[in-house]
Amino acid sequence: MIVLIPIVALLVWSAGQAAYTKILISKVRSDLVLAQQKFNDVQESKSLALKAWSESAYLRNVLQRHGGNLGNAELAVQAEKMGFAYLRLINPGGMVLSSFPARLPYMLEPEAQRSVELRESGSYTVLLSNAELSDISPALATRAVQAIVPTSNASPSSKITEDRALVVQVLQPLFHEGALLGYLEGGLLLNGNLGLVDEINNLIYSPNTLLEGSIGTTTVFLEDVRVATTVRREGELRALGTRVSDVVRQSVLGRGEVWLERAFVVNDWYVAAYAPLLSPDGDRIGMFYVGFLEAPYASIKTRLLVLFLLAVAAAIVLGAFMVVRLTSGIFYPLRRMNYIMSLQEQGNTCARVGDLRRADEFADLASHFDALLAQLDARRAELVGLNEALDVRVRERTADLQAANQQLHQAVAQLLASEKLAALGQLTAGIAHEFNNPLAIMMGHLDLLRMTLLDPESAKTLRLLDEQVHRMRNIVQKLLQFCRPDEYASYTEAVNVNEVIQDSILFVRSEIEMARARLKLDFNATETVQISRTELQQVMVNLLINAAHALEGPFDGEDKSPDEPATIFIETFNATSEDGHAEVRIRVQNNGEPIPAERLQLIFKMFYTSKQAGRGTGLGLPVSRMLVQRYGGDLIAQSPVVPVSKPQWGACFEIVLRCKAKPSADILKETGQQILLIEKQLSQGN
Repeated sequence: MIVLIPIVALLVWSAGQAAYTKILISKVRSDLVLAQQKFNDVQESKSLALKAWSESAYLRNVLQRHGGNLGNAELAVQAEKMGFAYLRLINPGGMVLSSFPARLPYMLEPEAQRSVELRESGSYTVLLSNAELSDISPALATRAVQAIVPTSNASPSSKITEDRALVVQVLQPLFHEGALLGYLEGGLLLNGNLGLVDEINNLIYSPNTLLEGSIGTTTVFLEDVRVATTVRREGELRALGTRVSDVVRQSVLGRGEVWLERAFVVNDWYVAAYAPLLSPDGDRIGMFYVGFLEAPYASIKTRLLVLFLLAVAAAIVLGAFMVVRLTSGIFYPLRRMNYIMSLQEQGNTCARVGDLRRADEFADLASHFDALLAQLDARRAELVGLNEALDVRVRERTADLQAANQQLHQAVAQLLASEKLAALGQLTAGIAHEFNNPLAIMMGHLDLLRMTLLDPESAKTLRLLDEQVHRMRNIVQKLLQFCRPDEYASYTEAVNVNEVIQDSILFVRSEIEMARARLKLDFNATETVQISRTELQQVMVNLLINAAHALEGPFDGEDKSPDEPATIFIETFNATSEDGHAEVRIRVQNNGEPIPAERLQLIFKMFYTSKQAGRGTGLGLPVSRMLVQRYGGDLIAQSPVVPVSKPQWGACFEIVLRCKAKPSADILKETGQQILLIEKQLSQGN
């Protein structure tokens, strides 16, 4: 309820403000209507006065005496009586016969003559150029010139003076003896006509019509320049030559609207009304303005606002006091129960509301709340006991399921490995048999051709054919060795890896010399390993040949420094595996071109090679890894490796050998798993 008080007060104040503003706008609208009516009355009175004189017997006698001529002196007398700035007689041919101020007869400009002929008798507000005013009277043209005063909020303009004039023209035909003698044209100059605006202002804003301190003002604008005004600037000086604000100019002169709201006038805010002044052709040539100073009314609104806010504040304070008194007895039980709930959330299950020492609905609610908490505590204790028993049973069942699942997976893996290995061995044996038969025939015929063809060129060709046939037999042999490791597994013996490396170097000496590489040996291994000596030698030969090939040809990476020639570094050392078994490791490292990361992932896949056609089969590294893994070891590749700082190059192959080989059953199981992996790769097109 207290929150609603400011909202209602704001709505009431907004409605009051809107109503107050509407009253001020309504007043200034009525002031504008009254001022326009007064301005129209002035025009009408001038028109009636000129018509009465043109039809008077006095004028007929004057024309009769002078033979239809009207002198300048007569016009001067009547112009002064009727308050015209000028008065002239224009004949139907456009000749000004007589005038006040007095001038010799002269001819009107064609445009001015056409304007006179098209108009009917009556009064009009027109905009005359300085040249047109000079034709009437040079003194009048000088009097109309008004200096433009720079005004804040006005639209930008380069004009410094306004020499045009707003004129109320009264036109009346003059007849003599039934014939049209011409037209009487009288003009009331609005530029600098302070008497006219003072008269209108005094009529509208007579004493006691405005609040004390407010000032009523009236202005006639030539376009956006004040040419007659009661607005003051700098004390008692009239604000002639100042300009209207740009926003008012666009609304009234630009769009032809009537402005009815507050506006900035010269140096202060006024409640203002602006209406366009229209020429006989409907052009907007100026504005008519009335308004009164806003400050006293704004001061009243401020005082009312202060009083209103004080009243609202008093209502809020009084309402708050009453609400606190009324609700203090209601909120205490609720706060107590909320506090007990927070204690329950923090783990204090013994917290209770207790006796509130009152006999009402809240006391009953607190009693029921305590009873519910007691029941909840009992249910919680029961659920905790059941949950603990359930957790024990779940853990027992989970352990049983995990053990059974592991045994099942092991059995399935062993069965699949055995079946796959047997099937792949049969398939490979068949392929080997089919390959070996034609290869044997080809070798026999090559021997016959060798005995028949004795010239050097034929011998060279036959030697090339021999090499390719032997290469095909080696591929078949390696496939059989890979797919049926149990038939090709050699007997194991205690092998000194340093001696095997020395023997292997003898087989690849020519390859190393062709690569112009040097060997760098660092033998630190003292333990022996259980492995087939020939198979370990086969692995070392494969790695040394690959290292020599990596050092041949141009090096596309970063240039090695001059003190780092092509080098094959072989290192052996003792190690211990993660499961605590003794190991011997062999590192074969080169400083040739590094193996790209995308190729490093593929080098142990069957038939993958990056060497030129005829130099590699893609079986060396996969077979080498299989040979090592068959005895429980592994073959690991890393590239780049040297130097420690960037950029790096080279590659390192590390052979991990167990000092005590794994049992043959484990070896065959892992080999079967390797076969499954290779079959998956082949099925994926790798």
